[in-house]
Amino acid sequence: MLALNVFSPALGTISPSPFSVKALLLLEMSGLPYTRCAGDPRKAPRGKLPVLVDGGEVIPDSEAIRAHLARAHGFDPDAALSDRQRAEAVAIRALVEDHLYWVLVHSRWIERAEVTRAAFFGRLPAPLRAPIFALVRRQVARALHAQGMGRHPAEAIHAMGAEGLAALAALVGEAPYVFGERPSSIDTVVFGFLENVIGAEMDTPLKDAALGLPALVDYHRRLRAGIAAPLVAGGAG
Repeated sequence: MLALNVFSPALGTISPSPFSVKALLLLEMSGLPYTRCAGDPRKAPRGKLPVLVDGGEVIPDSEAIRAHLARAHGFDPDAALSDRQRAEAVAIRALVEDHLYWVLVHSRWIERAEVTRAAFFGRLPAPLRAPIFALVRRQVARALHAQGMGRHPAEAIHAMGAEGLAALAALVGEAPYVFGERPSSIDTVVFGFLENVIGAEMDTPLKDAALGLPALVDYHRRLRAGIAAPLVAGGAG
């Protein structure tokens, strides 16, 4: 059986990692039997989650997992997409995973540090909690600076987040899924991100901007009650 290693539920979400939610939803959509495991990024091949274990094969990274499911198990959620739609999906994924994701990271680790520390490090012994969190937060801040997002003032980051969300809302539209009546892999990307913005029990400017866009609120609610419902029942608040 497939084993998917992901971050455990936190902040009222299916998983506090958009990429973990993405991989979980891909597995649910595939209909393949799998086991959800609480992963440890320190033991992961690339130091990140999710990681899929398929027999003797270990597949890190959510996009690699998607490709593996298509290659090894014949599950291609994008089989019905046109070439234009496939290209649009790549562009939307870049907007979400390479741009808006970093606004989310800034929101959590820089602007809402106390909430993040309680959510992710609350089970550590009290003497270790603050120093370990401070160490990880410094690493995140360096990553934000290297990526470029962390070089901007907070007001500019908020504006970039609001602009990106407005674009995403226009692309999502009002259809059941991004490309109409059938879900595809881009829906796992968009839902995974919105689960961690709209669905998270953390107030941020990014969440405020998302809540002001009915297309995104309705889309998140619709998928959470629909194709993602088994994941909600499996551990999220």
